[in-house]
Amino acid sequence: IPETDASLFPVTEKTLSRWRDIYNERMKNVDNASYMSERDGAKLLKDGNGYFVHRDGDLLGIGIAAGDRIDCIASCKKGGGREVLAALTHALMSERIILEVASTNQRAISLYESMGFIPTAEISRWYKIF
Repeated sequence: IPETDASLFPVTEKTLSRWRDIYNERMKNVDNASYMSERDGAKLLKDGNGYFVHRDGDLLGIGIAAGDRIDCIASCKKGGGREVLAALTHALMSERIILEVASTNQRAISLYESMGFIPTAEISRWYKIF
């Protein structure tokens, strides 16, 4: 994973609505991505694993990361995904990092592979809609 000088800023109660707006906008065309509700946002705050990624005051993107997992990456600038991923990865300081991506999200898959991530499993998920 390349070094980065991008900085992470945790989501706070004051910044949550902006983070959620970015998430919902960037994920609306991603297969299998969910919509983030106010309730989901409250959980994000409680868990403390949501971040804005900036460089010199310029917003590069957002992410969700904790432990050995990165659960969300969304860039706000062209090419920002690489910096967001690098910043989140370095913040985790884990030897093994797990990412999940929709098999149809070829741009994300290409980014992850170009940064050294290796596909290890294909997961099928089924949801019951009430």
